[in-house]
Amino acid sequence: MYLAFAPYGESLVVTGVRADGNVKRHLESLGILPGCVMTSLYDNGGDVVVKIGDGKLALGKSVALKVEVEPQGGK
Repeated sequence: MYLAFAPYGESLVVTGVRADGNVKRHLESLGILPGCVMTSLYDNGGDVVVKIGDGKLALGKSVALKVEVEPQGGK
């Protein structure tokens, strides 16, 4: 599933990033890589807010649609 549709409050593992060029490099610089664990916290008017480690990030919906995730544990 894509991050934009992930349930809130659940631990997620990034399984892929479907972006090219600058967007992919930007996501990588934020630590959003395959294998990364994050928690989707809430939707802030189209932006998806996630927690990665001790930090929080807001990703626009168009970017959240490029990040593939699955529940941690592979459910």
